[in-house]
Amino acid sequence: MNAQSTSTDKLLKEIEQKVKLADKHPKDGKMQLTAAYAILNDSLSGNRDLDRALTYANRALKIAQEHPAPQDTLLGLTCEALGLIYMGKQDLDKCLYYYEKAIDAYEIELGRFDPVTNGSKLVYGWMMVLAQPSLGFPKILEAIRDNSRAPEDKRIQNMDEANISLELALEMLIAEQTQRFAHALPVLTIDGHKYLLVQTKEWNMEHPLVGWMAMSMMPSETNKEEEKNDETILLGDDDQFTVLTEADKNKRQLQFNFRYFKQNRSLLVTNDGDARLMFLNQDDYNSILSKFRNYKTGKK
Repeated sequence: MNAQSTSTDKLLKEIEQKVKLADKHPKDGKMQLTAAYAILNDSLSGNRDLDRALTYANRALKIAQEHPAPQDTLLGLTCEALGLIYMGKQDLDKCLYYYEKAIDAYEIELGRFDPVTNGSKLVYGWMMVLAQPSLGFPKILEAIRDNSRAPEDKRIQNMDEANISLELALEMLIAEQTQRFAHALPVLTIDGHKYLLVQTKEWNMEHPLVGWMAMSMMPSETNKEEEKNDETILLGDDDQFTVLTEADKNKRQLQFNFRYFKQNRSLLVTNDGDARLMFLNQDDYNSILSKFRNYKTGKK
């Protein structure tokens, strides 16, 4: 008990020394960051003062932003500290925000192919995947790809041992996007009328939209030869189903085009008649699905 008390007292004394140094040198970003980490590392007393750590981390952040220094890594390390602080505060949005900012900072401070940059993308990317796969997956993919392109002396030598993270992140991304597009359908404009695409030769609305354009490239249980369809079917704005003839299919291609003009950077230039996606609520989607099934049953 006495030994533990002595260790705690010693730790608290070291923390206060670092805090006093930071207070004495308010323009020294590294001292502010050291104070923040010292407070964060107070594990023996069982009472990490996250708000106090945040004060010193924010001071370091301000200094790093006002006086950027290549190769310094103050900004990257400070953003890491802020991510850790907000993790402790259970503020996931701010935690992920600062971890992403740390990655961005390392890329600026050290370069895209530095092992610190790619290691951070891998580790923090995985943390992002657990909360938001579409945010984290690109980080992991880029970490593994860029590491393979880095100069030999800059590479993480055993990155392949982490390649399972890419597969798991991909699975979670597919699950996230499948849920996102579960009630979406393509919309085509034909002769001024809107039509929902509910079936193609290799897909119908019984399946989530994710993968519908690449089913022939992704063999699966939903892509067996006997499950392929003979017809392309549309649902018109008159609530009637239409089967496209072969001649129609040649004229009614799924076309879309996006252009970007520097004259107005806030807008894409699009064509009114191009294909779009319509996101339906679950009730409306299920109503269309029920009609589609009845229509298919009536054709048999």
